[in-house]
Amino acid sequence: MKWAIFIPRVLSEKDGGTKVYVDRFAKALVKRGHDVHIFTTSLNASLPRDEHDGRIWIHRTFVRAGTAGPLRVSVASKVTRRFVEVDEQVRFDVINLHSAYLLNHRKLNRDHRILCTFHAVVTYEYLFELKKIISSFDVSPESVREVLSFPIKLPVSYMREAAALRNADTVIVMSEYVKRTITRFFPWVRGSDLFVSKIGIDADAYAPREDKIETRHALGIQDDEIVLFTVRRLAHRMGLENLIEGLRLSMSRNRDRNIRLFVAGKGPLHKKLKKMIADRNMTDVVTLLGFVPDDLLIKYYQAANAFVLPTEKLEGFGIVSIEALSCNLPVIATPAGANPEVVGPLCPELMTTSTAPAHISEKIDLFIQEAQAYRDKDYRGVMRQKYCWDTIVRDIEALCHDGIGG
Repeated sequence: MKWAIFIPRVLSEKDGGTKVYVDRFAKALVKRGHDVHIFTTSLNASLPRDEHDGRIWIHRTFVRAGTAGPLRVSVASKVTRRFVEVDEQVRFDVINLHSAYLLNHRKLNRDHRILCTFHAVVTYEYLFELKKIISSFDVSPESVREVLSFPIKLPVSYMREAAALRNADTVIVMSEYVKRTITRFFPWVRGSDLFVSKIGIDADAYAPREDKIETRHALGIQDDEIVLFTVRRLAHRMGLENLIEGLRLSMSRNRDRNIRLFVAGKGPLHKKLKKMIADRNMTDVVTLLGFVPDDLLIKYYQAANAFVLPTEKLEGFGIVSIEALSCNLPVIATPAGANPEVVGPLCPELMTTSTAPAHISEKIDLFIQEAQAYRDKDYRGVMRQKYCWDTIVRDIEALCHDGIGG
């Protein structure tokens, strides 16, 4: 089959769970014999408009600012025109949307099988962001502009997400949590019409290392350090402020332990988190790594003692949790979003009671007390079986066959 996948700012231009999913999903499709074209936006006009790496085509639409949010209707028009041009030559079988804001369905000139993959309800994320800005009394210029845009952005976002749901032949979600969120926000959508899939893992890449000590030394980690690791976009819903405060509480009770926290990722909260760390005299304990490329990211997984997923709200799946578990890292996780589904069955004793710093601190304490026992845990086998890309792609293929005659 010939697939057209839509995602804003893909590959090297933007990190995050959706980008990682699309990258791996596209490669898995190619491995099973499909032709894959990715339609995306780009801020970098020096990149080629069309690019083929021998497996996957990338078709870029150049934009001047931001991603293809709900208010950027012109971006959808440009991307759609580009798709129609390519479709005249390729004749795509399947359109797979990973953004509700990138395609104008009325401009399509023939029928396609349309799969809409909802990683999250973006309108819900906007509501949460608005609540956090107001509750924190953030009066920075950026936050004020955000607040002023919400009266328009929220209803437009809702309408465009609703349109994407209505136009889809099949809606794919990654967790029961996202399924519940969609049916709550869009009550006319039946849960039985939503297909719950999974995210796969590259178990060969994300694997524990026998030379863990050497890996730690290469990263500047000492033998006696208990290393906690997390990979998060530095944004409000990720719960990083709660994690830092929870770690401070735990350190006060474990003064004889040498604890380190490494945070991989970038985002709008970088300055705030950096100041928070300095104000609590934790600069020698907490390291903000910024963006970390995949090869180095794997080394941090392999060097760490435990992974922490402190999400405050809206965790649609949590790719990083299965990456950590595939490296045999125990995961301390909050009960937010899909965390209980993904992490809960394997690390139930490390699931926190709430997202509060005190409850995160309790589970950090528990891990520290039982750290030796976790060295013998084997989560990797479950990851290989449960999150196999080949199985995931075959299930999604089955959704398409009815619509295009096999």
